[in-house]
Amino acid sequence: MLTTDVIDALTETVVTRLLVEQAAARVVVVDLAHQLVAGSPTIPALTLALPFTLAANAIEEMLGAGPPALAAAQDAWRVAALIGTDALALRMAGDGRDTLTDLIALWSAGDEVFGSSA
Repeated sequence: MLTTDVIDALTETVVTRLLVEQAAARVVVVDLAHQLVAGSPTIPALTLALPFTLAANAIEEMLGAGPPALAAAQDAWRVAALIGTDALALRMAGDGRDTLTDLIALWSAGDEVFGSSA
């Protein structure tokens, strides 16, 4: 599992990439997934949703409903929900294959949102 400090750093990265760099959350999540799996390939897939959820909430609380902030927060919420859906699908498939490594494999197999063909 990730420590609080790591989660805070990941959340800050998400906020920065969404607001400052104006990156799409779907691009940020794939980058973060690969970064995390390099150090801990057995992290549960659902863990990846947490920094996006925290970032979306922080953006809404700190910046209110201005158009750029609102769009970034909605993008982060959407990605967090999609991560949760994919993580649940992995868990329901059984075989204990619901790690971050498995999530990346799912996306690499041609996922419409997070896959390389997206």
